[in-house]
Amino acid sequence: MSFKITTLVDNVVYDRGLQAEHGLSLLIAIEDKVILFDTGASDLFIRNAEILGVDLKKVDYLVLSHGHSDHTGGAKQFLELNTQAKVICKKEALQKKYKDARENGFVSAGQVDENRLWLVDSLTEIVPGVSVLPQIKITEKGDTHFEHFFTVKDGNIVPDTFEDELALVLSDSKTISVLSSCSHRGITNIIRCAFEAFPEHTLNVVIGGFHVRNAGDDKLDLISTYLGRKLPKRLGVCHCTGIDNYARFHQGFSTRVFYNYTGWVEEIK
Repeated sequence: MSFKITTLVDNVVYDRGLQAEHGLSLLIAIEDKVILFDTGASDLFIRNAEILGVDLKKVDYLVLSHGHSDHTGGAKQFLELNTQAKVICKKEALQKKYKDARENGFVSAGQVDENRLWLVDSLTEIVPGVSVLPQIKITEKGDTHFEHFFTVKDGNIVPDTFEDELALVLSDSKTISVLSSCSHRGITNIIRCAFEAFPEHTLNVVIGGFHVRNAGDDKLDLISTYLGRKLPKRLGVCHCTGIDNYARFHQGFSTRVFYNYTGWVEEIK
C-alpha cells in the first residue's frame, strides 16, 4: 500500500508560482481515494492545487484537524467547488474559538450541510489504510500547547484544551505514519495514541506542525527525546514548528528530517 501526500499550503514556499500563508493543507492520495486534510486559512490552497495539477473535485473526504481558522478558512470555498465530499471532524470543531480576544474558529461551520458532516469520536478507518484518531489522551502535559486559546462550552468562554483535535494514521500491515496538523495536545501524545491503536506496528513517517515556534528549550528537548526513542524513518516538520526549530530537529536527526513546505510531495511506500 502506498500513499502520496502533497502539501497544498504551508507557511513556507520555495517553488515558483506557488504561494504560502499561515496555515496548512495536505492532500493524501491512496489508490482510488483522495483525502484533503485541512484547508489552510483561505482559498489559496485551491489556487495552488490548480498550479500543481490537482483536481479538488475528485476529493472524497475533507478531514478537519481542529476548528482553528488557519486550518478551516478555505472550507467554504472547497465545499462550493466540490459538492460531494464528506466533512469529517469532531463535533467540538464546530464551536467558536478565540485566541485571546480575537475569534479564530471555523467561521463557516454553520453553513456546512448536515448531510455532508461525519462527526467522529473514536478510531475510525475512513478508507482502507487511513484512520482518523480523534481521542488524544494527554500523557505528557509538558507537550501541550493551550496558551492564549479559548473556546465556548455551555455558553461560557473557557480555556481551550483542544478536545476537537484529531490526527490521521496511515497504516499497512507493519508500519504506521502519523499526520498531525497543529499538535496542540502534543505530538508525543498523538504518537503514543497511534501506537496504542496499532500496537504491533513500527513508526514510518511523521508529518505535521508541532506548535513549538515560540517554545522553550525544555519543551523542544522533551519532543526531541521522545522522537529519538521512537525514531521515525522520516520526519516532516512544517507550519507551527518554525524554520528555526526545523534546523534544530535537522541537527538532531540529520537526513531523516525534511521541511514540508508548500508544494512538497512525500510518497510513503
